[in-house]
Amino acid sequence: MQLFVYGTLMAPDLVRSLTGRSFETEPARLCGFRRIHRAGSYAYILPSQGDSVDGALLRGLGADDLRALDRYEGEGDLYLRVEVVAETARGECPCTTYVANSTALDRLKIT
Repeated sequence: MQLFVYGTLMAPDLVRSLTGRSFETEPARLCGFRRIHRAGSYAYILPSQGDSVDGALLRGLGADDLRALDRYEGEGDLYLRVEVVAETARGECPCTTYVANSTALDRLKIT
């Protein structure tokens, strides 16, 4: 499994502390989304036609790795893990990423 990351998960030491593993990483871009990072808040992305987000692709994650990262990201509450296609120097790559949960953003008055 591949995961597109754009915020705190771009730090290899953090990912290693959460999963106990290191992953092959390469620069990537996610089109059709915009990144938002307000003071006092975590970075998040939302769908946005014509925009793109630069980040990194983590390759070779297993189910246990994703569960650990889901816990860290508050998947299902703060973020939703969704399927997307990222662009890399190797071409398009199907992957997943964490997109802001608009219900949580409204509840926390982050938007």
